[in-house]
Amino acid sequence: LQDRFALHLYSVNGKHLSTVPLDEEVTAMCLTEDFVVLGTMQCGLEIRDLQSLQAAVPPVPMRVPVHSVSITKEKSHILVGLEDGKLIVVGAGQPAEV
Repeated sequence: LQDRFALHLYSVNGKHLSTVPLDEEVTAMCLTEDFVVLGTMQCGLEIRDLQSLQAAVPPVPMRVPVHSVSITKEKSHILVGLEDGKLIVVGAGQPAEV
C-alpha cells in the first residue's frame, strides 16, 4: 500500500514538475492561483502550495469523508461538502482575518 496515492504536478506544456505521495485517498480538489485544496475519503481537508505541493497548513479534520470542495470568489472561505450532507464553511484567511 506504499505510494498508493500521489499528487502529480505538470506544467501547462505537459512537463512533469513534481510528485508527492499522499497518505489519504483524494475525493475532491479545487485550485487557486497559489494553492490546491484537497478533500479526502479519510475525512481530511488539506491545503497545499501549488508550486511545491507541500502542506501550507496542518490538515483540518472533518470527521466525515469529504465529497466536494469549493473556494469562494473572494478566496475568503472554503466550502466543504461532506458525505453526510452537511456543508462546512472554513475561513481561508489568516487567523486574525477570519
